[in-house]
Amino acid sequence: MLNHWRQPGDVLWREVFKGQRENVPLTRLVIPLRVIDELDRQKYGQGDLARKAATAIRYLERVLMGGQPGHPVPLRQGATLEVWVDTDDRGGDADLSILRCAADLNGLHPDTGARVLTDDTGMRLRAQVMDLKVVRLPEEYRKKGTALDDVPPPV
Repeated sequence: MLNHWRQPGDVLWREVFKGQRENVPLTRLVIPLRVIDELDRQKYGQGDLARKAATAIRYLERVLMGGQPGHPVPLRQGATLEVWVDTDDRGGDADLSILRCAADLNGLHPDTGARVLTDDTGMRLRAQVMDLKVVRLPEEYRKKGTALDDVPPPV
């Protein structure tokens, strides 16, 4: 999501959830450390993906600067961002590691539950099997120049 969609601070999260018929007064965006590992790996590659991953890492460093690891920092009114550092699950399947983090958060917050923010079909299906709710951003938040520019949005 960080590579192909607008930066989290540019997203009107309350509106995104309203579009999904949810009233969410505070959006707490939690990025598993495994996502940071994946971005770090990608930024040393070649081409557009490497550039996007490096941009995402710089964005996260800028937003999280001065904050305490594992604690939320404000993004905009009604939205915070933090990195989930309470895990040893940094090997093997990246998607499964990320979904385990979401499941942990879901268990810690049973009243509100966690959501998995993804545009990946496989991850969405795996999240649903794990009884995790999935959020997909509206197309207006997709960065231009992605491979999906010419693909019509799902029905």
